[in-house]
Amino acid sequence: MKTIFYFIASCFISTFAFWGALVARNPFPLYGVGFGIWALFIWGYNQRSKREADKRFHERMFQDYMRSKNRNANRW
Repeated sequence: MKTIFYFIASCFISTFAFWGALVARNPFPLYGVGFGIWALFIWGYNQRSKREADKRFHERMFQDYMRSKNRNANRW
């Protein structure tokens, strides 16, 4: 849900920056804003994806650990 909000916000900000670049005397700062917001969006998406993958990995490792503890408890 957070990613969709960031995507829509990035679309709006970059659209207005590029429209502003059409009429600006010096459009390069607005190009920087337009492309920079997309760079921030992609960077943030990668960070969230890595965090989610790390969380899934740790949850899977914990489940495997608990499964092995349960098997060992049943042997005795």
